[in-house]
Amino acid sequence: MMLAIVMLGPWFAIAGLAAVGLAVWMHLYERVASRRVQMSSLRLVPEAPRVARHRRKIRRWPLLLLRALGVILLGLAFARPGLPGGGHAPVGGREAVAFVLDRSASMAMRSPGGNTAWEDAVAQVRERLDGLHSESRVRLFCFPPAATGDDWTQPSELRKILAGLAPAVADGRPFEALRDAAEAVARFRSDMPESLEIVGDLQRQGWEDMDTLSLPEELRVRVVQTGNPKAANRSLSLGVRGFDQLRRGVVELGGGSSPLVVSDQVEKDGKAEKQEFSQPDKILELPYRSGTKGWVRREISFRESTDGLAEDDRLFDVFLAVPEVPVLLLEPYPERDVFLQTTFFLNQALRPTAGAGASDSRFLPKVVAVGDAVGALRGLEDSEAVVVVPPLAAWPADLPAAVHAFAQKGGGVVFFAGPEIPTAEFATAWRSLLPVLPGAVSTIDGGPALEPIGTTHPLWGGFGSDLREALRKAPLKKRFTLSIGEGAEVMARYADELPLVVRGQAGRGRVLFVNTSPDRSWGDWSADGVLFVPTVHVLVSAVLNSPSQSLRNSPGAGIAGVPFDVRVDPALAGKLLRADGRTFKVDEEGWVRGLNFEPPGIFDVLTEDGGLVRPVAVNFPPEESRREFLLPAILERQVEARRRAAGGSGEVPRIDLVSESGWWRWILAALAGVWLVEPWLAFRLKRQPDEKGQAL
Repeated sequence: MMLAIVMLGPWFAIAGLAAVGLAVWMHLYERVASRRVQMSSLRLVPEAPRVARHRRKIRRWPLLLLRALGVILLGLAFARPGLPGGGHAPVGGREAVAFVLDRSASMAMRSPGGNTAWEDAVAQVRERLDGLHSESRVRLFCFPPAATGDDWTQPSELRKILAGLAPAVADGRPFEALRDAAEAVARFRSDMPESLEIVGDLQRQGWEDMDTLSLPEELRVRVVQTGNPKAANRSLSLGVRGFDQLRRGVVELGGGSSPLVVSDQVEKDGKAEKQEFSQPDKILELPYRSGTKGWVRREISFRESTDGLAEDDRLFDVFLAVPEVPVLLLEPYPERDVFLQTTFFLNQALRPTAGAGASDSRFLPKVVAVGDAVGALRGLEDSEAVVVVPPLAAWPADLPAAVHAFAQKGGGVVFFAGPEIPTAEFATAWRSLLPVLPGAVSTIDGGPALEPIGTTHPLWGGFGSDLREALRKAPLKKRFTLSIGEGAEVMARYADELPLVVRGQAGRGRVLFVNTSPDRSWGDWSADGVLFVPTVHVLVSAVLNSPSQSLRNSPGAGIAGVPFDVRVDPALAGKLLRADGRTFKVDEEGWVRGLNFEPPGIFDVLTEDGGLVRPVAVNFPPEESRREFLLPAILERQVEARRRAAGGSGEVPRIDLVSESGWWRWILAALAGVWLVEPWLAFRLKRQPDEKGQAL
C-alpha cells in the first residue's frame, strides 16, 4: 500500500530542496583562516606567489547535513503536508458510500481533445461502484438536485440512475447537497464503514456555511476533481443597464478575440437584422433600437465558437422599442445666445448624442419660448410627453392652466428652482400643480451636498457606486426651504434633510419639483456631463406614467433555473397568464412573479387565449462561466474538520478553506531543534584541526 502525501504549497517544498544547493556552495567556497607564525625577519623568507592547487572539498560534512536538513524542513513547514482524507476502504468489504455529484452547467466544459468534466465525473463514480461489494449500500446526492431516490440502494441500481443524469442549467448550491448527504450518513444505522465522496469540478462558489456541517467521527472523506481547471473559457453575460437612463445594453465579455454578431428581431414574426462588432477588452455597449415600435428580441453570439463550453457563448435580451418621448423645454430667454439660455444644459443632457447617434436617447427635447408654450401644449396630443418648467421670472397668464390641463390627461411636468422665481407670485399662480411651496433661499454648507444614496434609492439606486458617490458630492450651492404639499412624496434629500426632489400627482399626471437650478446659477453640477446627463434622465423619467414606458425600462432577462419577476401591463392585474406550459397570476402592481425557465433562450408570456403579452429572455448563469476552483486537498480537509466524536454536541470550531493537518507543527519543532544544535556543532568543528594542523 502506497502512502500518498498531499501538500497545500508544494512549491515551497521544491524551493527548500533547491536551497540545499546554497548550503553546499557555502561549504565548498568557505575561506580557511591561515595560521600566524612569528619569524625574526621577513628577509629570510623568499617572495613567492600564492597558488592553490588543491581541489575544492567539503570539510564539515556533519554541519552541512544539519544545515541542509534545516533548509528542507523550513520548505516542508511552508508546504504544509498531510495525508488524504480517507481513500477507499479495503477491497471486498461492505461499505456505505454517499456520493455528492456536481451536475451544474460548468460540468459540460470539455477539455481540449478530451472529455467533459461530467463524463470524467461519471467515470469516477462508476469506477468506485465497480470496486464495491455487491451488498454495499450507496446513495447519490446531486447539485442541482435530481431524482436519485430517497433511500440507500445497491451499486448496480445506482449505475442505472447515473445513466439518466446530465448537467443542468438550474439553481442548486453544492453545500446543500453536502448537508443532505451528511444527514443521510448520520441517520444510516449499520456496521459498515461509511464514506463520503465529492466528485465535480470544484468551482469555488457555493461552499459557504461549512461551519454548520457536522459529520460522524469515523467517516472517511474523499474529494475528486474532474475536468481541466486550466482550460480557458470565454463567455457573454448581460450587465446592468440601469433604470431610465440612455438606451444602451451592456455586454460583459470573459475573454476571447472573436467579433460579436448581434441579431435584433422586432416582434416575433419580424425580420432579424444582424450587425457585427469588433470585440472590446471587456465590455460592449449596444444601443437599443428606436424608430421602431414593439418587442425586440436580441441575440448576441461570438462569430466563432472555439472553447469547450458553448452554452455561455450566446446571450439573450428583450426590450420594448417605443417612440421617443417628446420633452418641451420652456425657455424664458429665447433671444439669448443658445449657450446662455436657461435650458441649454437640459437640452444637451436629454439629447447628449445628437447627430449620428441620436437614437441612443429615449427623449426628443424641443426648446419652446415661454410665450409660445400654450400653443405648443395644445398641439401635444400624446399623453406620453413631458413639460420642463425652468425657473421663470414671468409667464403668460394662461400658461399655468394649460400646463395643469396637460398634467390632468397624463402628461409629466418637471419644475426646477432658481434665483429668478418670485416665490409669492409663483406659489399663487402654480399652486394647483406644485407638490411644494418654495420659501426662503438657503445656502449649502461644506461637505457632501446630498444624503447617502444606496442601491434602494427610489431615483438613483440603479446607478453604480462611483456615480452615486459623485452625485452625493455634487457641487450644489443654494436651494429653497420648502413646505411639502399634502400627498406629496420626498424622493431625494440634501445632507441636512431639506428636500431635493419632491413628486406629487395632478389628475393622471405626475409632477416633480427639483430644488436646485438647471443651469449654473445655484451650482456647477450641470457642467459635469458624466454626472448631469444620467441624473436628468432619471428625473424626467420619474414623471412618465404610461404602461409602455414602464415596460420599456423593466428588466426583461433572467437567469436559467433561477426564479425572477417581470412587469406586464397593469391592466392585466389579477389575470392568469401562461408561459412554458405553466400558469401564472398577475399581481395588483402588474408583476408576474416566480418565472423559471431552462435552458437559456427567449420565451413568450401569453394570455389564456394565446395572445402575446411579452417575451422574456433567459441566460446562462454567469457564475458557471468563471474558472475559479478549489484545490481538492483544501476542500477535503475542511470537510474532514467537521467530523465530531460519537455522542458529541456537533459543535466544532470554525475553520477556513486553508486549514491543514498538524504535521507542520512537528516539522517546525524539528527545525527549532536543528537550529539549536547547529551553532554548537559549528563551534565544536571549528576547534578541531584538519589534516594540516589548521583549525576548521
